[in-house]
Amino acid sequence: MDATITEDEAIELLKTQFEQFRPDWKDEIVKHSIIVRDLSLFLARFIKDKVDVDFLRNACMLHDIGYATAKEKIRHGVVGAEFLNSKGLGLYANACERHIGIGITKDDAKKLGLGDKELVPVTIEEKILCYCDNLDFFDKKTRSHTIKGSDDVAERFGKELGQVYKIKTEKFNKMFEDAVGKNGMREFLEFVKEYNLRLRVGSELNP
Repeated sequence: MDATITEDEAIELLKTQFEQFRPDWKDEIVKHSIIVRDLSLFLARFIKDKVDVDFLRNACMLHDIGYATAKEKIRHGVVGAEFLNSKGLGLYANACERHIGIGITKDDAKKLGLGDKELVPVTIEEKILCYCDNLDFFDKKTRSHTIKGSDDVAERFGKELGQVYKIKTEKFNKMFEDAVGKNGMREFLEFVKEYNLRLRVGSELNP
């Protein structure tokens, strides 16, 4: 049986890993995770399917924990999943290894040396996490976060991963945004405007 965890415990687990292995990344990873959590919880309100909000909240805080020890960026999902599995947090491990981009197919996972299984989001919580994770654009020079739109995400993936992945991303984004609905997306865009203002002026984000 999978272990349970509170949000405070998830945040502490994340901080402890980075304090031990990558203290220089800790603050930005925690900030990014909070951003993804806030965006995800806002959008979850508009999804008709039942969303496990407590699970989603913790999954957002734990999804990038693998960056603390991964030797390669592409491996942070599976490395994080291995760590979470070692803690008995199997369901969070699934979300961790499936969150990269819009997911990694079994064939691509094999080519990348990530194992022999599909690494694509399955549950509604995993899909929300993927969508929101992609919206946070981090500028390494200014160390600033900006929430951008899904079209920007597709363009970025197209440049980084090619036209086929761009098209898949556009399809994924449309399916997700249709599930949220026009009214929900309209409110989300207003929320993003306010959130970006908070990020620009350096407002504290609630952990």
